[in-house]
Parts: sequence; C-alpha cells; structure tokens
Amino acid sequence: MDFVKSIDNVYNDSIKAIQDASGKILLTHLGEMKPDIITELSEKAETKLFEINAAKKNIKNIFNVLIEGLQNIKNHGEFSPDNHQISFFHMYDLNESFICNFSNLIDNNFIEKVSQNIDHLNTLERPELKALYLETLTNGQISKKGGAGLGIIIMAMKSKNKIDYKTFSIDSNLSILSLDIRVTKA
Repeated sequence: MDFVKSIDNVYNDSIKAIQDASGKILLTHLGEMKPDIITELSEKAETKLFEINAAKKNIKNIFNVLIEGLQNIKNHGEFSPDNHQISFFHMYDLNESFICNFSNLIDNNFIEKVSQNIDHLNTLERPELKALYLETLTNGQISKKGGAGLGIIIMAMKSKNKIDYKTFSIDSNLSILSLDIRVTKA
C-alpha cells in the first residue's frame, strides 16, 4: 500500500471511531500544518465553540490546547518520503468532554521515548505538572527542532486530564502518533 493511502486509512479510521463512539466532529483537517492553516483552524474552532454555546472556560482551555497541539505538529512532525509534513487534526464533542486529536508523522526510533514521556506525564498530579513545566522551561533539553517538550506538558496542564495516545505504523521508518487531549465540559 502506498504511503499516502496508509495515512488516509488512519485518518478515515479515526473519523469512523469517533462516529462509532457517538462523537460529533466539530472540525477536522488533513494535510500539511502551515502557519496560515493553524490560524484558520484556530478561528474556525473558536467560531464553532461559540456556535454550540460551549462554556467560556472550555473555550479558553480548548484554544490553549489547540494552539499548542497544532504548533507541536508543525514544529515536530516528521516529513514523508516525498518531503510533505502530512498530519491531521480533529476537534469533537464526546459525552461530557471536548476532545482535540492531533496526529502527525513520527520517526519510529522516537516512539518509545515519546511514549515514556507521555506515560510519565500521565502519572503526575497538577502541582507536579507545573513543577515539571517550570523545570523544563529553565533546564529542558532543546531538541534538534527547537522544542523542549513544553507543548505536551502545557496540553496536559490545560486539559486537566490524562493524555491518550496511539501509534499507527505507516512504513519501516515512520508511524502516525495520535494524541487525544480531553477537556471536560464545564
């Protein structure tokens, strides 16, 4: 199966999973995550949340998560063999929560490290997350792409929930890393 078709399958399967769970998709995007796309998605998300009368507290938290997640895709997502930074994003309403799903290519060699980092974040309480954030801000190892892991820490802090994640193999070098960031409805 070709590379793009594999990503399309993961994208379509993710939409089906949301629908099967009785989730209502509010916004979705498949493609490259460029600055103008981030701006457009942010504006559409805010408009959609106001349209459905989401609580202002939820809108603020979702917006913060959204910006961090989309920037994380742009700054840290890997490139396909034909040099495209393919990713996708969903914002959906599921029962008592809003969920932002961020999915991007990841080098298979980094999956274990990212998984360990997220698993560690999921063990921390809010004060510990804040302490880790401050420590990473001042002493964090800056990756080759400029990040220090702050984006995922901020998303965990703003969502006030554990981060769910999955990986989907695309080929021998790359997989899709998919993060679900849940914001409980106010």
